[in-house]
Parts: sequence; C-alpha cells; structure tokens
Amino acid sequence: MQPMNIPAGAQIMLGAPAQPMPQALSEAIGHTVAQVDGILEAHLPQCYVADVMPQPAQILVLVLRNPEDAENVLQNVGERLRDCLAEGATLDLWPIDPAYPILDEVRGADCQIYAATSDQTGRKPWWKFWATR
Repeated sequence: MQPMNIPAGAQIMLGAPAQPMPQALSEAIGHTVAQVDGILEAHLPQCYVADVMPQPAQILVLVLRNPEDAENVLQNVGERLRDCLAEGATLDLWPIDPAYPILDEVRGADCQIYAATSDQTGRKPWWKFWATR
C-alpha cells in the first residue's frame, strides 16, 4: 500500500470504475477500514493523475478525522489490508482532510464503502446537546 503523492496543480480525474474490483473485496476493505480509528469515510473511486499514475486505477480514499494522524492511520490501514489483498496486489491510499474541496468529486463517484457513525466521529448527536446539562 502506497500513499499517493499528488503535486499541487495536478489534474485529478475521478469517477466510478468501469470495471470495479469484486464486491467481496470492496466489502472486506470496508470492514478493515472500519476497524481503524480516525477514519470518517472511505471510498474506492477510479482515479487518474497524469504524470503520477501510469494508468487509471481504483484507489482507497480515506477521509481522516484529524489529518495530523495520517501517518499512523495509513500505517495501520496498510498493515490490515495485507490480509484482504492477494499477494502482490497493490492499492494506492489517498488520505484527505474533510475540508478538502475535491471531497465532493470523490463522493460524486458513488463508491463509498465506509462511513463512521456519530459515536465514531466523536461528535454528539444534536439531540444530546439539548438533553444534557
């Protein structure tokens, strides 16, 4: 597993994959991601970045609660994904901040495999603000 290093100003093309990975594999990746603290969302869109990727590929986009934890989260996810992926298989990881503008495009690809619940995000549901003192 490799984190994607995308230079500033690079043109990023995202969309739904024409030939997605098997559903069992994407579900296994979703279950794996759910076990790692610090992830708000996970998506598996098709991505192409000229001069960075040799060809379009499905990537794992991780929306992080705290971008400062990216290194630890990526290491944890990478170690756990080894159990899901076939030997020799690779999957690029792209950690992003929830405020990153391209997140709308990622969501627009409709390839979400995981979303944290309110308990996992560390935020109280609105009704708990009113019910507690």
